Amino acid sequence: MNQIHVLYLVSLLMDMSVAGATFAITRRAAELGATSAQLGWLNAVWIGVYGAMALVTGHASDRVGRRKLATFGCLVASGMTLICSFTTRMSLLLVFSAGIGAGIACFWPSIIAWLGEGLTGERLAKRFTTFGIVWNTGLLLGFGCTGFIFKYWPQLAFYVSASVILIIASLLLLPLAPARSRMPGDMDTRDAAGTVTATIPPGRGFRKTAWLALFATNFALNGTSAMFPQLSIHLGIGADVHGALLATGRGAALAAFVVLQFFMFWRARLWPLWIAQLCCAGSIVWIGFAHATWMFAAAWVIGGAMSGYAYQASVYFTLEEMTEKGKGSGFHEAMVGSGMFFGPVLAGWVGNHDSLRAPYFFCAAALVFWIVLEMILVALRRELSR
Repeated sequence: MNQIHVLYLVSLLMDMSVAGATFAITRRAAELGATSAQLGWLNAVWIGVYGAMALVTGHASDRVGRRKLATFGCLVASGMTLICSFTTRMSLLLVFSAGIGAGIACFWPSIIAWLGEGLTGERLAKRFTTFGIVWNTGLLLGFGCTGFIFKYWPQLAFYVSASVILIIASLLLLPLAPARSRMPGDMDTRDAAGTVTATIPPGRGFRKTAWLALFATNFALNGTSAMFPQLSIHLGIGADVHGALLATGRGAALAAFVVLQFFMFWRARLWPLWIAQLCCAGSIVWIGFAHATWMFAAAWVIGGAMSGYAYQASVYFTLEEMTEKGKGSGFHEAMVGSGMFFGPVLAGWVGNHDSLRAPYFFCAAALVFWIVLEMILVALRRELSR
């Protein structure tokens, strides 16, 4: 089997499984009466462990090997997911979900670096366009299917996720044919002079600004998602509709990955990244006021599309500028993990000390704060470089 095709497949299956496991854990906790703070920590601990470990595992994959580390991570994540199915105690769910985070921290930086090996410019962008479509499809299927499964067979949702992760480990152990230097979809788009038509301006802080944007969107959107099980139960929204709403957001992110490949302006300018974050903040404010399913769906479409753009910008700028792919992917994923950690924790704290809707306005305000900070840092960097 061609290794790139296998890497795409395992990427889809892993995010489908992680979406399923985390949905099942948090929905079960909400139905058991978990507070806003408890939901915040349940959503935060596993991804916090993931973000912290990604800084180490990404670098380690450059040395010990992508396949070995990713396979080991699958075994850990599968075992922890299975154990979570047997407990309803909040303290134990926190511990074992942290184990899931540790397992996937061995998986994702390795896979991202593996996919980016030997590529630059347009071929790198197109490779990660396909990758973005694949893993967002996994999240879409994971949330959508698990919401339905959980409504009728709550325990089965855990078993399915754990089993699929074991299938991933098996796929990674298969003998894989090396990828060709150019795969269909990896071809350069060049102008008449034979050069790539859009490049990252050097010394302008693109990579670091994209990291901050990635952190900010994950902070805000995951703080929002962490609190939504409580709001959905309060409004009488079933687990199947809840899962479908989250899947809608991932579908929008998938669409963003597809659309971005047809435009190059975002690879040489930062202002679209700021506009995208502002739109994301607006969608979260909308959730704070919403009361009907279609209103929530509209908000998740906007937020999902904007998060897809922030992710694509970060992974492209990182792997284009850094020669150590594992180290670069580790930093990129650490931004994902740290945003997804602090957002739910602080949103949960706000929800515990204020109202049911307060966390959404807090997350939107925090995102606006990060936009302003990014703009200030870019302005200072350009002033100093003169």
